[in-house]
Formats: sequence, C-alpha cells, structure tokens
Amino acid sequence: MFEWVRHWRYGNQYSYEKYFRHSDRRPAGKSGIILADLGMPEEFDPGFYTKFMDHVFVYSLPGLLQPLILADRGIALIDPANPLAKEEFKPARLVDMNGSFTNRSGKPYIECEITWRAPGMKKNPADHGYFLYKGDGKGGAPDVCQKTAAKVAGWYYGHLLPEKKVAWAYQCARVYEDSAAALKARFPDASIRHARYMYNESVRQAVEELLQEECETIIYQCICNPVYSDFEDYSLAIPLVHQLVKGRAKVICADQPGNQPAMREAFARLALDNLSRLPSDTSLLLILSKHGHPFRRETQDMRGHEYRLPLEKAIRELMKDRIGRWELVWSDDEFADEYWDPRNKKFSTYAAYRKAIEEGYDYALEIPTDFIAENTDLMFLHALKKFKAFAEFTPDTPVPYPDWDKPLVRIYKEGKTTGIYAGCPVGPYRPLVAEAITASVSEILENRK
Repeated sequence: MFEWVRHWRYGNQYSYEKYFRHSDRRPAGKSGIILADLGMPEEFDPGFYTKFMDHVFVYSLPGLLQPLILADRGIALIDPANPLAKEEFKPARLVDMNGSFTNRSGKPYIECEITWRAPGMKKNPADHGYFLYKGDGKGGAPDVCQKTAAKVAGWYYGHLLPEKKVAWAYQCARVYEDSAAALKARFPDASIRHARYMYNESVRQAVEELLQEECETIIYQCICNPVYSDFEDYSLAIPLVHQLVKGRAKVICADQPGNQPAMREAFARLALDNLSRLPSDTSLLLILSKHGHPFRRETQDMRGHEYRLPLEKAIRELMKDRIGRWELVWSDDEFADEYWDPRNKKFSTYAAYRKAIEEGYDYALEIPTDFIAENTDLMFLHALKKFKAFAEFTPDTPVPYPDWDKPLVRIYKEGKTTGIYAGCPVGPYRPLVAEAITASVSEILENRK
C-alpha cells in the first residue's frame, strides 16, 4: 500500500526515487558492469522502431486508452514519395514496416484493397496518416507503431540514407570498446558487458552472463545519454535491470555521464574546433540544442543543470575573446512548437535559427548537446523541424554520411546567415566521451560518491 501511494505521488518520477535517488552505491563482492546504449541498429530493423514507439505510447497514455490506440488492425503502409501526408491521396508505391512493397502472395500493395487512416493527432504538424491493408490479417505490431517503422524503412533507409545504414551502433560501439578497455585495465577483476536497453533480451543476456561469472554487484551505466531521463533511463532501463536481476545481486546505477567533466569537455572541444574556423570579427549566435520532451514532470528538468550549467560556462569562456557580436541560447529540437507548447514557454531550435536569420547574424552554430552519436531522429525527424528555418532546406534531400569517425556537419544559408550544425562528438572527441563513462563507473568501484 505504501509503495502504491509513493507511485501515485511521484508518477513517472517514481522509478528515479525508488531505484536511484536514495540507492546504496557501495559495491559488494565481485563487480559486473553493464555499459548500455539505446540499441538503434546500423541496418534497418523494424523491431527496434516498433519497440520504441510502443514504449512511447505505453509511457504516455493512460492505461484505459492503450488497447484502443495500440490496436493491430492490419498492415500499415506508407508511400515513400509522400510519407508525411495528412490528407488522403493516390499513392504511387506503398511499403510496409518490413520494407516490402508486396503482400504475402507477392502482389503489390498498390494493387490491393486499402483504406486511408487519417493522423491520430490531426493538429500535430509532425503526425501523418497511412494506408491500411487487412488482406493478410494483422501486421505484427500496433498500427501506429507500424506506420513509423514503414516510414523509416521506405523513406529514411530507402531514400534519405545513401549508405542504407545509420551510424549510431558503430559510434556507440567505439565508446563501449574504449570505456570497457579502460575499466578492465583499471579494475581487472571486474566483468564487463554491452547491452542495448531497448531490447529486453540484450539486457537479460548481459545480466545472466555476469551472474554466471559470480558477480555479486551489477553496475549499470548508460553510455549514450549525457542527461538521464525518466522516459529512457529511470523508468525503462534501470527498472528492467532490477527486474532481470531478481535480487540475485546488488544493483547500482552509475550517474548520468554529463556530470563528468570529460563529457562536457567533449562538447566544448567540438564547439571550439568549429569556432576556430569562423572569423572572430563576425557575428555569431551559438545554439546549444537539447532533445526536448513533452512531459509535465521529468527528472531531467530537475537534474539537467548539473550538466548544462558547467557546459555553458565552459563554452562562454571560449567565446569571451570574440570581437564580433555574439550570443548564446539553449533550444529544444522537439516539443517546442505551437502544438506541444501553445503558451510558448520553450524556445525551439527552429526559432533559434530564425532568430539568427532575422537579427542578421553572420553565423548560427548549433551544438546538439544531448547526443553522442547520430541517429535517425537527429538526422531526419529533428532536422525536418529545425532546418525548415532555411528556405534552401528540402526534407527529401538525401543526407550522405560516409565517414562515421567524423562529425556529420550540415550547412544551410539564408540571407547573410550561415547555419552550421556541428554534429556529435565522435572520432577525435570520442576519447573524452569514453573517459566520462570510465570516470562515472570508477566512482562506484572506488566507493567515491
């Protein structure tokens, strides 16, 4: 009964209170370490996108609405040439979440009996409709999850990614390898495993292997989120580890990597290298962008300053000797538009770029401070919203990214303003990210809080 009251009181922040805030962080016996990332695969996997979207809806919706919203009524289809359509149209081709353009008998979906399904959130500018085919029964996931996976399969991987791959898994793997090697050298008795927290089976395998190696303490560390959130960390990954361990070992969650100076240094150096290429006497709007969220209460709002304030201080220090006019702003990529933020309490990255254009800055430099690696959201969904600030940006233009050991830089111009997206701290900045992960886990193994 007491736990029910606590759950009601804290809501989505309950897991932060239960599993992190007051937890005992003193390891006992042999230690095992799980270094985890979200798990976005290099090549397209519909299971990842349907799992992620299912989590979005289960986390966000009241339980009574979930069976209705998350129904599997058939096979959701998207036209890659018009993936964001809000109104019914005559499609040229239709693709399902598996990347197939035909039904089970090999007949093109375009020749099958289909029905149009309007967007569920009609006023949301980012939501879109889809076509539904029922001839082969259910699709294997909720329709609203299938439509996202179909969009990713047909539009992202089918058109926008020339390499047909995304860099996330590769870039996170390098961080894992560097961090694991440093930890093993420092703590040779510890066992270390990688996990992808969006896949229960991946976390389960890591847990079971560490238990088989007789680990009495399991330390969990997310390596991809500088700031932890209830949505991904406190209420998803961390409770999952506890659930899978089932009391067979002590579980300790390492702190958010952004609290480590090395993580902030990675982004500061990324900013410095970009600033050094811009004439000091030109005007500059420096944009420190965040992911953003739509929730009324989120632990990252309570703890984000532990990372962001020191990072801002470090970057302001880099800017102090600039001769030209400059300004620094924070922005949200997501959930800062008129639909999610009708009272205009947030500042979107789109608005930041428009500010630079309308106020005549020579440059607008964006540092995406919540990401250590590129993913499809950052490359396409967020880009669709913020880069529309530039008239030359077209959502359907492919985004080549052939060298994953260099940040993905994107440049757009309007009027006198050049907008520069600096990319993520990969390649030469990766050692600092790995150093932050190593330091965060080491604090626990050395019994330092």
